[in-house]
Amino acid sequence: MPSHLRDPTGRNWDFLIVGTGIGGATIGYELARQGRSVLFCEAGLSYLTGAEVLQGDWLDALTNGKVPSREQLDRAGRSSTEMFDISSGKSRVMRPVLGTGTGGTSALFGMVMERFSPCDFEPGQYFRDCPEANVPEKWPITYDELAPYYTQAERIYGVRATKDPLHPDQRPGGIVPPPPLTPASRELVSRFEEKGLHPYRLPMACNYVEGCRECVGFICEKRCKRDSATSCLEPALRDQGAEMITECEIHSLDSANNKITAVNARWRGKEIKLSGKTIILGAGAIRTAVLLLNSGERSKGLANGSGQVGRNLMRHLLDYYIVYPNAPPSGFLKQIAFNDLYLANGKKFGTVQSNGQLPPPSTIAKFFREELKTFWPPLAYLFPLIRPAIEFRIRMMLSGAHVFAAFLEDLPFKSNRVTPSRSGGVDLFYKINPYDQRRLREFRRQISDLVGEHRYRSIFRAEQNATLGHVCGTCRFGDDPRTSVLDRFNRAHELDNLYVVDGSFLPTSSGTNPALTIAANALRVAEHLSERH
Repeated sequence: MPSHLRDPTGRNWDFLIVGTGIGGATIGYELARQGRSVLFCEAGLSYLTGAEVLQGDWLDALTNGKVPSREQLDRAGRSSTEMFDISSGKSRVMRPVLGTGTGGTSALFGMVMERFSPCDFEPGQYFRDCPEANVPEKWPITYDELAPYYTQAERIYGVRATKDPLHPDQRPGGIVPPPPLTPASRELVSRFEEKGLHPYRLPMACNYVEGCRECVGFICEKRCKRDSATSCLEPALRDQGAEMITECEIHSLDSANNKITAVNARWRGKEIKLSGKTIILGAGAIRTAVLLLNSGERSKGLANGSGQVGRNLMRHLLDYYIVYPNAPPSGFLKQIAFNDLYLANGKKFGTVQSNGQLPPPSTIAKFFREELKTFWPPLAYLFPLIRPAIEFRIRMMLSGAHVFAAFLEDLPFKSNRVTPSRSGGVDLFYKINPYDQRRLREFRRQISDLVGEHRYRSIFRAEQNATLGHVCGTCRFGDDPRTSVLDRFNRAHELDNLYVVDGSFLPTSSGTNPALTIAANALRVAEHLSERH
């Protein structure tokens, strides 16, 4: 693998890519494979080059329960950017699990790579009773247009699954067979089938090497997680001639005559200007939007003639359901899912899937403390006294448990947004609209009806803005420049050489994990760029 560049400023790259998450690494890999000069600019560290990385467990466990320092966050692939939740009218510090470093958030993700459903590409018909939502009638592309790129992305990321019986033709089950079901998973499949549900194998981008822990929320020390760094970035650097600079913070873009003319960054303690014929943003739906808002005219930012940059923030509404099979939940835990509530009786809700291991009790207890600060501040001051009892209770609750995550598709609303904070960080405003609150109550009721015959517990996290794992929508694509930031090929309507390929482009969030759709779309855009240049 090539060493870091000594001087990345001395070249006008064919493609300069900001970020190495799913979107940025995938498109960069494909463009480098076609012989183009590619420079990846990564704000964080690289775990591909021998950097001292905190990996193999949750950060809370690696720091013995202490509040992690900025350096520890960086070494664990976690974003250390200051984020503030201003939704309540007061500014509260946020510490969501977002990635910074090679692989971006995919270095921390749960490895689920599932196709969106065809109904996700025509969302307007399902939400006409909510005119205040910014839901388009249709996406600018169709499922059939994206289907061949889904297949290509499944191959690149080594997705393992079986077919979803509700969508046997539209949702192929991955490229490689998954490992056998554990006894606990087989028991749960039987339970679900007895209820008339259609469980299937969760599509996973994982190599399942010996000792695999299905690393969710932290960097995999065995390198069996097929994140974007392992699947795309590393081969692009090693085999295709791409280059990368790390610890490079891109803070603004210069433009003139409808083109980006320079990328302004801080690297190795000094300010530099980088140049590329085409600039591709893949820094994630939060950082990409903030970068554009920090560029161009101070009143509105860059590429923002529509006023939509940073708006329409979506994150999925996530709850956990803890069930207790008779068989011990040993071995792999993240194996099964069902989509019977994805589109039920003409209403779109979301998916229910195995979550794998939850964070350690000490970490969950910290989540509880943050909720106390919001809803019962006096008790939060007593938290150190009651913490041992809370951790014991959590440990008992999770003993013998199998955890499922339920994702409800949340709708795009212009009021939900991210903006640059005065301190140089990020301000986030997100409130669950009353319409989505009603849908969430109905989703919860239906899930409870399905699992209620057996012992279970629910952990409702949907109302917590710290749950930002599937953040998207802040630079939506569409055909109308008045209502969207990007065109159907993810090019900024107002700039000839600026593209956005991370989750920002999604006009709706769908009801499942967006990683595979982001990867497939990046491959689609790469083909367009190859034909154009």
